[in-house]
Amino acid sequence: MKTVGIVVALGDECRGLTHRRAPEGACLALSEHCLLALSGVGAAAAARAATLLIEEGAGALVSWGCAAALDPRLKPGDLILPNRIIDADGLLLETSSDWRNRLFSRLAGRLSVYQDALVESTAIIATPAEKARIFAETGAIALDMESAAIARAARRIEIPFLAIRTIADPAAMAVPTSVLAAQDETGKVRIPKVLGHALLNPGDLLGLIQLGRHFRAAMKTLREVKAMAGAELACL
Repeated sequence: MKTVGIVVALGDECRGLTHRRAPEGACLALSEHCLLALSGVGAAAAARAATLLIEEGAGALVSWGCAAALDPRLKPGDLILPNRIIDADGLLLETSSDWRNRLFSRLAGRLSVYQDALVESTAIIATPAEKARIFAETGAIALDMESAAIARAARRIEIPFLAIRTIADPAAMAVPTSVLAAQDETGKVRIPKVLGHALLNPGDLLGLIQLGRHFRAAMKTLREVKAMAGAELACL
């Protein structure tokens, strides 16, 4: 039985897996054969977390968390189990078909699940026009900033990889400027800065409320995935 290493960018996304606090940059054992690493935002952070999990004995890797929709069909809370990741250089990184199909069989009919491509982004994509352009250029239905780095780490040593991502913002939604203004040098969004910027830019408040509602829908789906997935998430 292989140990599965799960990389999660944000602490809030970890709550779909555990109520225990995960220290950033370290491993947390969820069970005998399942490890979690809280990476932080972006490819470099995700790559470090994936390397750490491999060093701790992970024989399979999972990218877990949220994604931004590119396909207008997708709604907040929809689940993506991509069959491939398109990285920023256009490289195609396949996910484990057997593992993905077993998980899909557990979830299909109970959740709205898509298996189309996910594309790597190197920054937050803020506008519907940018999302539409990437959708047209790549054909990917959603994007995130970490999955490709985790897939590359798995590919280097030829271990199974799976991405489990749920939609937090739909293609037609613009990311509020308060979120963009509150990013630090690592890409993490600082909530006090979001609130401070929003107080000075009250036009952002409705967008922030909508984004919060969408994020809650995404977190609900992640909790349901954990509850339904059983052994298909925890081990191979």
